[in-house]
Amino acid sequence: MKKKYIKHILKLNKNGFITGISLFIIALCSIPIAIKNSAVVFCIGQTSNKVWLQENNHSDANMIAVQRCLG
Repeated sequence: MKKKYIKHILKLNKNGFITGISLFIIALCSIPIAIKNSAVVFCIGQTSNKVWLQENNHSDANMIAVQRCLG
């Protein structure tokens, strides 16, 4: 009885292994992009804080920080 049940489950999910490997590769390729975006967000936060301490203007500090970190 158990062997029939196991064979039935494996037959239903015949592409599960390929799907799992594909999702793993996609996740692995997304790691460098996530690291870069995290670094940019950190840079914007730090630069915005430094500019705000000098000028006390939030909107200018944010615009200057984005320009410095992205360009």
